[in-house]
Amino acid sequence: MLKKILESRKKSEKQNRLCMFGNCREKAIKSHVLQKNGVLREISEKNHLVQPLPPSPFETAKKGIFDFRKIGVNDVYTFKGFCSEHDNGIFQPIESNENLDFTDSNQQALFSYRGLCQEIRRKEISVEWLNDLMKLCPIETIYMMQSSLNGYKHGIENLTFFKKELEKAIKNDDYSSFEFKTIKIPRLELCVSVPLNIKTSTNQKFDIPYTTSFVNVFPKGNFTYVIGGFHKDYKCSWTQNFITKMRSSKKDKIFKELSDLVTMRLEFWAMSPKLFRQIPATDVEKYKQLFTQNVFNHDAELTTQLNLFKNA
Repeated sequence: MLKKILESRKKSEKQNRLCMFGNCREKAIKSHVLQKNGVLREISEKNHLVQPLPPSPFETAKKGIFDFRKIGVNDVYTFKGFCSEHDNGIFQPIESNENLDFTDSNQQALFSYRGLCQEIRRKEISVEWLNDLMKLCPIETIYMMQSSLNGYKHGIENLTFFKKELEKAIKNDDYSSFEFKTIKIPRLELCVSVPLNIKTSTNQKFDIPYTTSFVNVFPKGNFTYVIGGFHKDYKCSWTQNFITKMRSSKKDKIFKELSDLVTMRLEFWAMSPKLFRQIPATDVEKYKQLFTQNVFNHDAELTTQLNLFKNA
């Protein structure tokens, strides 16, 4: 059974995909979520970074929900996102070191758009995998799997709304529907580019479209940059507070906020091997426990006693 589950997952991950930009029907290539020859390579060691990834089903009992692995720069933090033409053309402003301006609306939108697309693609793969698993697994597990399947589909539908809104903004070079802020903080060799759905009130309903914010964190030069944003029709108070904390807090508080972000809210991120070595093994295990316990918790007030980056 485990062998079939592993084969099913690999089949979903390796399947050919179409370009995600607009209605393009060309084959997607492997796209980096962040700048391969800038952000990622600059913090690599021997062209490798560290990324949390699901272990083999054979190793889950031993290693838990995530296993930190060294991945080559060519493969780290990638997804089958865009055809060669769109991957090279649309994102050229944030791939060329000479043109980088993290306060520019176009570049803020491009970072957010690419992070959004990787999340949609990862959910699409999960939908395909779960559909296969439901054919293999015992009848008593079907309800749980169907519930997860419905959640992924609901998430894809919501994110697709914001994907179209960002595409419209990029095509028309009009970003008036979005609000982005860029903050410069002390250097931390951490890479994040994700959409987030934060439950900011007990009565909040997740009727599509619902509030979705965009968070990007990456080092460049002597600093790390945080880009946060949202659609103005669906403002996110959590993102506004997060940016305020990034702007006004001291280094240890900033790094604690980023630790909570990756521990309680993210599945897909990367860091330098140097940063990973600074995290005690006991903290890595605590991170896995906390993430597993809160994987379906989207409350705005999530916090922990853990600071993965206290030694950075």
